[in-house]
Formats: sequence, structure tokens, C-alpha cells
Amino acid sequence: MADVRRTPVRAGYPPRRLTAVVLAIGAIALGAFAVSAIGETTSRAITSTSPVAAIVVGERTEERLVADRRGSRYAPFRFVIVELPDGTTADVRSDDLAVGADAAVYRSSTGDVFETPPRAPGPLEWAVCASAVAGTLALGAGAVRSMVPAKQS
Repeated sequence: MADVRRTPVRAGYPPRRLTAVVLAIGAIALGAFAVSAIGETTSRAITSTSPVAAIVVGERTEERLVADRRGSRYAPFRFVIVELPDGTTADVRSDDLAVGADAAVYRSSTGDVFETPPRAPGPLEWAVCASAVAGTLALGAGAVRSMVPAKQS
């Protein structure tokens, strides 16, 4: 098997420094996304919720932008205002809770209130985080590798 070496002349290719800079910028951007995704996924995984008895005291409708395969449009979302045992109120998105009814809502350790307990992150979310980290490492290694001078024979 022949000894394959990188050639010092790279006709038709951008300069090594430009390649390294582009790969480094990509690594930094993907690394920032990875840190953000890991932080959000980890916080969702460690946040605990507990059921709380509440009274529904009001409701409101809010228009929010939603997107599907046909495009984006505004759709109405129903929010109810619940009064918690400590006297505070919170907005909960719900289509089922009636005004004046007693309801069991879930309060997270961060203070957020939900109609149903939020689900824990699944394997897909963790795989996206791991892929972002692997991509960051690959782009970083590519940036460093593109700056290594070719060996002369």
C-alpha cells in the first residue's frame, strides 16, 4: 500500500487559514447550541413537580402563531387563571378546566404551573445533545487539522 500524504500545494482549494477559520466558527456556533441544548435538557430532567390543589378563577384566550406543513397562522389558545393554596395566581394552558372548578395542577420546583406533569426528556433529546457535542469536536479537530502543514517527502 502506498504512503498517502497530503500535498503542500492545494490547487483549487481555499487557503488553509480560511478553512480553519470557517471550521472554527462552525465549531463555536455548534458548541454554543450544544451547551444550550444540554442545559435545557438537563434542567427538564432534574426538575421535579408536585400536585397542588387549585381553584380556577378566570380564563382568557390568546392568539399565538403556529406553523404546520401548510404554512403559519394565528390560532387561539385558552388559558385559565388558577389560584394556588398560598394565594398566588398562575396561568395554565388548558382546554378542559372550567371556571369555578377545583383542579389538581402540577407545580415544578422552578415555580412553573402545568395542567399535567411535563414529560422527562427522552432518548431522542439526549441523542441530539450528544450529536451536537460530537459535531463540535469533529469541527474543532478539522479546524486544527487544516492548519497542520503537509509533510514533505
